Amino acid sequence: MGTSGPYMPSPNWSAIKTDLTTALNDGPLTDDEAHELVGNFVQQLCGEDEEGFGDLPADFAISPEEATEKLIDLLASLPPAPPRSQRGRGSGAAPNVGAGRGSGSRQAPSRKPAGTGRRRQSDRARGGSAVRPVAQRLAGFISEVPKVGLRQALINAGVHDVDTLPPDRIALAVADVLLTDASLLIQTELRAALATVLEKVCDQPATLADAEEMFSKSAYDLQNIVQMLFECYIMERFKTLFCEHEAAKHGYEATDRTLSEARQYVASEMQLEQAERKDLTAVNWASEEGAKIVDAILERTVAIYSDT
Repeated sequence: MGTSGPYMPSPNWSAIKTDLTTALNDGPLTDDEAHELVGNFVQQLCGEDEEGFGDLPADFAISPEEATEKLIDLLASLPPAPPRSQRGRGSGAAPNVGAGRGSGSRQAPSRKPAGTGRRRQSDRARGGSAVRPVAQRLAGFISEVPKVGLRQALINAGVHDVDTLPPDRIALAVADVLLTDASLLIQTELRAALATVLEKVCDQPATLADAEEMFSKSAYDLQNIVQMLFECYIMERFKTLFCEHEAAKHGYEATDRTLSEARQYVASEMQLEQAERKDLTAVNWASEEGAKIVDAILERTVAIYSDT
């Protein structure tokens, strides 16, 4: 996906753009090189008010092990997700966010903590800070489907003409109501990421009942669904910042290939173990509890991508 118009990021991205250019000029990237480049980009997103993740906690972005343990501790009081036989149709696993080679299992590199820092407060959702509230709304919508059914969840979310809505348009209709303003470039990227996640969750349903089963299945894998939104958002931001910069010399496929290599590098670590998955459908996602869970999932995502 991504955006088609030219984009002028802040000068703070110059060093990362130079590193990417240098690496691509040297020939095809290895997965280690791609991971380091994307990892540095993700760390930069943590340090940008308007072009990043917004105001983050002071202790944000610790090591992957600590971030995973922090998320597990935060969810410890919740019941485990029900067996797959009690969910909707499908594999019961969150869809992969990107293409890659092989199975994704590899020896993890040595660890070092990712960067930290406190972002200044903002009175409005600027740049990437909007991704966290949208993640809360996405989790809230999906968790409501097993309780009230998809039709009522769509109505509650503000989708009009539910009874005449084609099944293959449900995902995009949900994206429209969860992110109503996509007038800015960065918001357009966020909507593209949100639409990608919803289309993977609700994959070409033939009927409303099919779509309901798909959403119900995903409701018991919300940790990975929210994580997938953050990953898709990172990919959209990366494409915007670097496609225009590198397209003339290396082609747009160079950016996609870099992202694919980086995603493949961390694939085995991103997926939470089935035994650790909790039933998050009872969480009030609009509350402080919901915000803390979303921040913890983002923290884990950042820590794994930034671990070089």
